[in-house]
Amino acid sequence: MTAPARQLGKRVGNALYLHASALCVAEPHVRERIEKADAASDHPPWNVAKVQATAVSLLLYESFDDAAFPALLAATRVNLEDGQTSKTDYRSRANPPILHRKETLLQPDDPRRPPFAAITRLAEEHNLFSEPHRIGTRKAWLERVEAAGLVVRGPKLRRLETSLVDVVRHRTAIARRDLSQPVQLLVNHRILTEIDTVLDYGCGQGDDVAALAANGFQAHGWDPHYAPDGLRRPADVVNLGFVLNVIEDRHERAETLTAAYRFARRALCVAVMPIGKYSFGALRPHGDGYLTARETFQKYFAQQELRDFIAETVGEAPVAFAPGIFVVFRDKDLEQEVLFRRQIRDITRHSGWHAPDRPRRAVNARPDLAERISAELQMLWAAIIDRGRILDIEEIPDALRERLRAANVSAARAIDLCLSVSLNRAGLAAAAAARKEDLLIHLALTLFPGAPRYTTLPRPMQRDLRAFFGSHAVAIQEANTLLFSVGKPEVVRHAVNAAVEGGLGGMRDVGTFRFYAPALNRLGAVLRVLVGCAGILRGGTEGADFIDIKLDGRRFTFLACKDATARLPICSERTRVDLTRLRVSVDQPDGMVLYLIGCFLPRDAPGAADQIAFDRKLVAAGIADEEGRGPRYAELNEILRLRRAKAGPIS
Repeated sequence: MTAPARQLGKRVGNALYLHASALCVAEPHVRERIEKADAASDHPPWNVAKVQATAVSLLLYESFDDAAFPALLAATRVNLEDGQTSKTDYRSRANPPILHRKETLLQPDDPRRPPFAAITRLAEEHNLFSEPHRIGTRKAWLERVEAAGLVVRGPKLRRLETSLVDVVRHRTAIARRDLSQPVQLLVNHRILTEIDTVLDYGCGQGDDVAALAANGFQAHGWDPHYAPDGLRRPADVVNLGFVLNVIEDRHERAETLTAAYRFARRALCVAVMPIGKYSFGALRPHGDGYLTARETFQKYFAQQELRDFIAETVGEAPVAFAPGIFVVFRDKDLEQEVLFRRQIRDITRHSGWHAPDRPRRAVNARPDLAERISAELQMLWAAIIDRGRILDIEEIPDALRERLRAANVSAARAIDLCLSVSLNRAGLAAAAAARKEDLLIHLALTLFPGAPRYTTLPRPMQRDLRAFFGSHAVAIQEANTLLFSVGKPEVVRHAVNAAVEGGLGGMRDVGTFRFYAPALNRLGAVLRVLVGCAGILRGGTEGADFIDIKLDGRRFTFLACKDATARLPICSERTRVDLTRLRVSVDQPDGMVLYLIGCFLPRDAPGAADQIAFDRKLVAAGIADEEGRGPRYAELNEILRLRRAKAGPIS
């Protein structure tokens, strides 16, 4: 699915205005008439053509790149019926005609469209285009602009208070050694795979594109400063990473987002600087953001602000994947698949096909069917376990069907062989139960306010619902029941008690359950739904190392650490989510140390026992108390330094 094509050129009355750069994509009859007029008038300099029924005017305006509202310099009119030509020179005139809405004369994918359209939107916002018959010349136009509290400064239309600032956007581009966070998320969630094409819109110095290409991805990028000649063409996935936040004009932000979205066939990823992560102390307020000492601009977005901005601009509800990172899916089947994968339970499943025990045969005996196609059965069983049910024939991967056909074995016969072993049947039952719960949690989260809703589901998921619930309606009813149950404090307390007894976390205090974030999908359905609801507001759980759940089931804290594997992790970022108020706040606690983390790790986690032993020594040494309270990082360092000087380190 792609966005509808824009109309080429600007129509005023019975005339079509078209920029010379768009001539190559004009309709053949329009192009032929312009070329005929150009030849008949001996090729005068021009950059805009005015096409009418019987005449073409070749107009020379000031450079579109240098003038917000270009003045007309010269005009050559050619009568196509009799070939008569007339020329007019406007260079010496004090009040020449000017051009409005110049972006409409360009090609639909011209990179200059967003900034030019932003000028038009600001003018529209101040009603500058009312009474159009009075604003066609420079003097009348500038008077109206001044009366509105605006000023034309070269290629910009600005408010008077911001007219003296020239933002240098390209200075914000940084060199990267690793993939940027949004691109990592696209790859990790399989939104972007090796078979997809990806456009990095505003690619900066191109490090993401280079890294993707080096790893087999079909990546290309464009940037107005570093890669102006980069490919600008539709792609399966478009990344708009840390671009909107450096644009000081709010209208241009919207136009840039719209332009990037038009290139996306399946998904658009939008990443910005989230509010709360950075200090504004050294920055100067400018518009709705801040100026840095390097004359760059930064706009910091609140999560809900960004969600609303994307939805209002492109007309689609985005999905949050992290603070400051959203994905807009054109492909709704892909969206459902990705959202479902985020909820899949992380358990050990019997994924290997087990052949039945057979009596030992003579060396030259022909192997039986199960042994002859054991590789194909392994592939088939992995696909069955992945869905937790027997596959319909058309769901079996094409490559596997071809291999079975070559072996002269039907798909039904292969499935029977897989199910002929009791261990396999037990493994399938466990996988089915887990998948049913995953589906229930996924459906419950799509019913939460702010989550995308769907009237249809991908066909494989429809089959899942029929297999596990009997019908879509029954599944939705059960999902509703689950979602409403998590709002009951007694249900939350029961789920927390089960998690603590199961060794999947511990109580930080009498009212707060804390657990290791990677163990989320090992928790029960109630807690997974609760954290999923909080994740919808936060942008998923990615990036968090520990998560706190208040027993009222309404408040959550996501803690990210500099090194979560350390004995004493230092909290680098704290995100608080309040489901009652639908609020998210982010801060960076100064030197906050997480003490006694052993009781929050899964009981079976590697090193959990050693961590608990270390925690006990901390308490015995008086560094932390039984409830995990202890000094800040700087004070802790001083305490440890003094102890090492006296008696050696705690180990």
